[in-house]
Amino acid sequence: MKGRVAVILGAMLVLAPLLRAEEPAPAAEFPKESKWLQSDSLRFEDLRGRVVVVHFWTFSCVNCQHNYPVYKNWQTKFKDAKLTIIGVHSPEFQVEMDVKRVEAKARANGLKFPIVIDNDLAIWKEWNVRYWPTVFLIDKKGKVRYYWEGEMHLDKPEPKRFAAAIDELLGEKD
Repeated sequence: MKGRVAVILGAMLVLAPLLRAEEPAPAAEFPKESKWLQSDSLRFEDLRGRVVVVHFWTFSCVNCQHNYPVYKNWQTKFKDAKLTIIGVHSPEFQVEMDVKRVEAKARANGLKFPIVIDNDLAIWKEWNVRYWPTVFLIDKKGKVRYYWEGEMHLDKPEPKRFAAAIDELLGEKD
């Protein structure tokens, strides 16, 4: 499965910026030893029945920073919905491994969702992530339904399509 999502997605991203994937989430769970910020440890098993956004980022990545307004918009728009946003902080550089700096950057930028620290890139590798930022949208049953690599800007169509996809998945029966 691990390679299938990347192969399917990589071949189709040019044709479909917001791709419908229909694959189980690449990892059954986050590693038990993972450090979490702004939340206790989360498990996909406990998130069944919720729509989950998993986004891979690192705090010094300009492209990732350009997505912050979109994530903050979703925090507000979906605050009362069965939606969980999880940030996976996967550093590109040594300096980005400082957990206190990750925490400070998240707080300074208004990112209030749970963040799992992926300093050894184990989660990144398991999910076959290629670029910062990358966003996965997982349905209530644990399947990756949509995928996006790159920036999203509030004034562009991508976050609107992603928000519509979130609405679609929230409307599905558990």
